[in-house]
Amino acid sequence: MKKHFYIFRHGQTIWNAEGRPQGQHPYPVPLTMTGREQATALAGRLADKKIKKIISSDLLRAQQTAEIVAEKLGVEIVFDRRLREVDYGRLNGMYTIEREEMYPDFKKCYIDYAVRFPDGESFGEVGERLKDAIRDAALRYNHRNIAISTHGNAMTVLLNVLFNHKIYRLANCDYIHIAYDPDKDRWEAVDIPPAQPTFEPSFLNY
Repeated sequence: MKKHFYIFRHGQTIWNAEGRPQGQHPYPVPLTMTGREQATALAGRLADKKIKKIISSDLLRAQQTAEIVAEKLGVEIVFDRRLREVDYGRLNGMYTIEREEMYPDFKKCYIDYAVRFPDGESFGEVGERLKDAIRDAALRYNHRNIAISTHGNAMTVLLNVLFNHKIYRLANCDYIHIAYDPDKDRWEAVDIPPAQPTFEPSFLNY
């Protein structure tokens, strides 16, 4: 049976508001009040999607967003660390200007999906772990409609890896709708943002 996944980015965090990329920094960065309001509004947009389960990244910002949506929709949450944001390694938590000063070549990682961030992972690896998590969910759960709480760059990478579909960035609590048929191992872009005609990699999804 084809499964439908509503994949959303977490709400605004303190570090988002400061323009500080988070990645997998160990500091638990919570949602702001704006972020909580965004998550509540997201729940309203998903209310008619017949979602029966939410799978969330275990990072706090995604977890808190999932909890708000799950409470509004009356569904269960499970956690999967494969849905985490990109591990930027030594760049986790650095402001973009700090990245440029200390690691001037870091932008290559946004362009070449095989290049790893210093002591971190590559975008190609991120795309594969998200694909694995979604495949496993499609096989493990009987629900036809499942929501996923994850992160901005993880989502843009997934779209590029699955569909060669390049977008600049996603706003907090934006969502995409993709489908996966486990019998045919076939992916479908049901509702995704338009591709960027002149694509530039985003350093702003945090």
